[in-house]
Amino acid sequence: MNLLRSSIFNRSVPALWVLVLMTSVGPFGDTEYTPSLPRIAQELHVTYSAVQQSMTVYLIAYAVMQLLYGPLSDKIGRKPVALWGALGFAAGSYVCYISTSLDMLLLGRVLQGFGSCAGAIISSAAVRDSFDKDKIDIVYTKINAAFAIAPATGPIVGAIVDDRFGWHANMFILLILGILLLLSILLFFPETHLPDASQKLSPRFLWHNYVGLFTERDFFSAIFINGIAIGVVYTSLTEGPALVTQTLGLASRWIAVVAIGVFLAFIVGSFISIYLENKKSSWFIIKLGLFIIMIGAVLLVLSGYFKLIYLYSTLLPIMVSFVGIALIVPNAVALAMKPFENTAGSASAMIGFFQMAIAALSNVGVSLLPFNPIYSLATIFAILAGLGLLMYFFGSRDICISA
Repeated sequence: MNLLRSSIFNRSVPALWVLVLMTSVGPFGDTEYTPSLPRIAQELHVTYSAVQQSMTVYLIAYAVMQLLYGPLSDKIGRKPVALWGALGFAAGSYVCYISTSLDMLLLGRVLQGFGSCAGAIISSAAVRDSFDKDKIDIVYTKINAAFAIAPATGPIVGAIVDDRFGWHANMFILLILGILLLLSILLFFPETHLPDASQKLSPRFLWHNYVGLFTERDFFSAIFINGIAIGVVYTSLTEGPALVTQTLGLASRWIAVVAIGVFLAFIVGSFISIYLENKKSSWFIIKLGLFIIMIGAVLLVLSGYFKLIYLYSTLLPIMVSFVGIALIVPNAVALAMKPFENTAGSASAMIGFFQMAIAALSNVGVSLLPFNPIYSLATIFAILAGLGLLMYFFGSRDICISA
């Protein structure tokens, strides 16, 4: 009987559009509201650095829940976890939409963070549950394309909406997306995994399970450097609007130009990474990416020092850094995941935890710096890239394999 039930569940294949929606709503929501940060600070009568906390608390909530959703879905099933995640995101978006104070906004962002990471984790697990081995790579490629496009289009949409309708409209868009996600999962996402009461969720078991990942050589180095790259992304998202509206004195719609620029830079970096894939080792490509981020930081400092306070003179160094990010992320993730064929869910959750935790710390750091946004971004880029290079040269890995 159990075999029959298992076989019925295994034939429950979710539609690709549902998986794409589950994967992309969270990353889109990460970035869609960031062009509104200067306006939020002004209307809530708080400093810009205070409003940046809305990204920090979101990232912390996202990072913590990464470690729980995977094991929880193994125990009670994928669909209940996906539903609770979508409900949390929608509820958080509603709280943000009606916010009249910073504390209320921060509460909404925490709820969004708790909910948004469920979609990506559950959709990834559902693919492993439902699709044949020869189709899994194709499905992942399509889903990952949406995962890459969503955060890139978020600031473009957010900048246009903020310029015309204000920041509450951006939160209303996220509320509608949250409701659509909730209904889509409820009506069109089948359960793909039988609940398993034997799965343990005790803190001791989870601790032992996750600590065991670090016994693999290079795992920590890879996820730390990947986290550094994601830290550069999120500090750019939170400091970029202040750079455009305060330092450059431009309307918020110009943030869309910055978003398009970094998206194009990421595409260029991705093509470079693919070109180098069969010619150089993953560690060599990661090292190159870290040096490129450092070059971007130096160019930003030079832009400020020589008073080249123009959109394109400041955008170019940021684009250079995003080329480096595109070199680092796929190679670092691949190195980290390589040893964990049978425990991919735990490894993926730990990678997500590190990248969001480091992004949160980076966000705190950039909000505390007493510089204008040009020097703040340059400082954080340089610190992160420097830490990454230190990890590269002094990590547990044998450097000779990097050439």
